[in-house]
Amino acid sequence: MEPIAASLRLFTRLSAFVGFLMLSTTTLLLLRIVELCSGRRFDRATLVNVYCIRLCRILGMHIQTHGQAMECSGMHVCNHVSWTDIPILAAGLPLRFLAKREVASWPLIGWITRQVGTIFVKRGAGDCAAVRQKLTSVLAAGECVLVFPEGTTTAGAGVRPFHPRLLGAAITARCPVQAITIAYHRDGQPDCLVPFIGDDDFVAHLCRLLAKPAVQVDVMFHPPVAVSVTESPRELARILHQQVSTGLETLREKHHWEAFCRAESGRAMV
Repeated sequence: MEPIAASLRLFTRLSAFVGFLMLSTTTLLLLRIVELCSGRRFDRATLVNVYCIRLCRILGMHIQTHGQAMECSGMHVCNHVSWTDIPILAAGLPLRFLAKREVASWPLIGWITRQVGTIFVKRGAGDCAAVRQKLTSVLAAGECVLVFPEGTTTAGAGVRPFHPRLLGAAITARCPVQAITIAYHRDGQPDCLVPFIGDDDFVAHLCRLLAKPAVQVDVMFHPPVAVSVTESPRELARILHQQVSTGLETLREKHHWEAFCRAESGRAMV
């Protein structure tokens, strides 16, 4: 029965996903036309938030938050597991994201990411100084920006070292930085389906994700770090990395304990 159930889930969710893309594209296109006619640019934060909440439901993401997101503007940093990290975090926060330049060329999705104010980065292109300057101006203007300082996605088993260069934008802008830990679990174990790594194809990954039952997502907000504690981007990267790594260990232990309790409860009922 599982292959049939998986096929039904895929058909239902994929249809909803296509409808979501059509609706979001139409809305953003109409908004862009209004902007061109009026000569004004409208804030997209609320629209992005509403659409990301809907997208997470379509993807089968059951999100549980821990801690409190900082209320003031500033930089957020998070470990990076998959493209799904972005709608999950944007569902709860008014954020601008950094993304690799290749995303801008993705059919339809690239256009949507440009319209919501994504800042694109050329990996290994040596334009770190220009991106850092852009981040500094965005932060100084009172906006919230999310950076994935690992520089790439991982399988989620651990946290790669944080690259400090872009974190220097927060020091220059004199704004706080809040670390976030994100973790995906299925049946009490770290999920191996959600990670989007290597040369995985987006469409194939999306279809595998839509065909599977819901996944548990934990988002942990750590205490914000005031940049006054250090003027060194490297030291700031070390502090934030420690917070995210400790958070990941805590979430792993939490799900391991919950799975153990469920197993013990099941044996007691037999």
